[in-house]
Amino acid sequence: MYLTTHAIARLLDVSPSAVLTWIDKGLVPAFRTPGGHRRVERTALVQFLRSHGMPVPHQLLGVTRLLVIDDEPAFLRATRRQLARQAPHLGVETAAGAVEGLLKVGTFRPDAVLLDAYMPGMDGLEMCRKLRGTPETAHILVIALTGRPSREIETQFLRAGAAACLVKPLEPAAFLPLLERARTTRRVAR
Repeated sequence: MYLTTHAIARLLDVSPSAVLTWIDKGLVPAFRTPGGHRRVERTALVQFLRSHGMPVPHQLLGVTRLLVIDDEPAFLRATRRQLARQAPHLGVETAAGAVEGLLKVGTFRPDAVLLDAYMPGMDGLEMCRKLRGTPETAHILVIALTGRPSREIETQFLRAGAAACLVKPLEPAAFLPLLERARTTRRVAR
């Protein structure tokens, strides 16, 4: 995704001339359109912000569609509300259990899945293996969630291909940077 200097200025709450100065000094790589306008690639802007200790706005995170799968309706409602407030750029969909989750993976096509470790029927570990083992879903970032953390369950999920195993309740301050790092890692690996 490419951003205009004015879009960057609005996003970072700085003046457009500050953005142009960063570009002119070579701090932010940009190219010119045939009309002479400058464009900055999203990942280059994220690298600039990180290297200068500036916060990265959530709108620059690469993951846009998130599917939360859990068998507890109260957890699903609370997580959806929390993410709507703290990460409005994410399109969040929920599924009540693994079977509904698999169906929504096919229709919603998420970039990432937050997956409860312990669910009746198919548990989160089995679902993680299914997602990672199918070529159509292997690209999906899988993050496990558990209310009963242990080193063993974390190790099992990581071996099954999950990016992490987080503890309930969900802490967006830990979760959102994980999404960004995973997105960057996957993009570099391609």
